[in-house]
Order: sequence, then C-alpha cells, then structure tokens
Amino acid sequence: MIIDKGERSMGDKNNAAYVTRFKDIIKNEHFLFGIGDISKATGVSQRKLRYWEERGYIHPENSSDEGQHRKYSHFMFLKIAMIQSFLKEGYTLSAAVQKTNEHHKLGKAVFGFVKERLQNFTFVPGGYEIDLGEVNDTQGKHIYALIRSNKKTELFLK
Repeated sequence: MIIDKGERSMGDKNNAAYVTRFKDIIKNEHFLFGIGDISKATGVSQRKLRYWEERGYIHPENSSDEGQHRKYSHFMFLKIAMIQSFLKEGYTLSAAVQKTNEHHKLGKAVFGFVKERLQNFTFVPGGYEIDLGEVNDTQGKHIYALIRSNKKTELFLK
C-alpha cells in the first residue's frame, strides 16, 4: 500500500494512532541535546553556555559516564532560548534568568496539559479540530479547539 504523505483526510483509526504516538514521544521528558546543538538553535555561544552553567543559571542533565559531553533537556533548551530572548530585549543576565524562571514553571504546566488532555484530532478545511477531552459535569461533552491558518483559535463544546 502506498500512502500519499500529502493526503489531508485520515480515518479516525489513523488519527488515534498518531495521538498515541505523539503522547508516547512527549512522555519521554529526557530528550537530550548536545551543547553544539543548543548553541546553534539558540544563538548562544558554547562559551556563554558554560559561563551560565558556572553561574548556576542552567545545568546539563546528570550523566552516569564521566567525561561525557554536556547534554541538555528540552526544558533546558527552552530555558536557554527564553533567557536569550530577554537578553535581546535589553534585560541583564540576572533579570533575564529571573523572568525565565517565572515562565519556566508555566511552560512545564502547559506541556503537562497537552500530555494529559490531547485526545484526538480531525483534519478540517484549512486546519485542524483538536479534541481536548471531556469537560467535567457536561454529560459526555468534549472541548475542542479549531485551529485554522491566519485565524484565531476557536474553542467549543461538542
């Protein structure tokens, strides 16, 4: 069987399989990136990253192998990118780290929300309908997000 990767209509079975795969992938909270990868992706030099480590602002994942290269989690990648964005806005390093730490907790909460609530999706003309699961006390109704290009996301019960 040949599958057209550009095909927009997938059956519910395929959608459910995608959601399961997606959840399995994001369940692993230990995506690790090397210092060079982090540097390229964020625009922060490796030298600065080491300095930030020395200051205790960021930290690589603990390694069981001595002498192993620095590896950073995806959460640390996001933290580094956020610090860099505040620095570009003119904040001092200390202030950028403080603001990032406040936002970092929110990022983890949003990540947890997606892992917990994503139930299914459907392709619709111009976008996607995402099932975020049943709403308490609504007799089996689910909350959906309708995401379309160049339009505000709409939420509705169904």
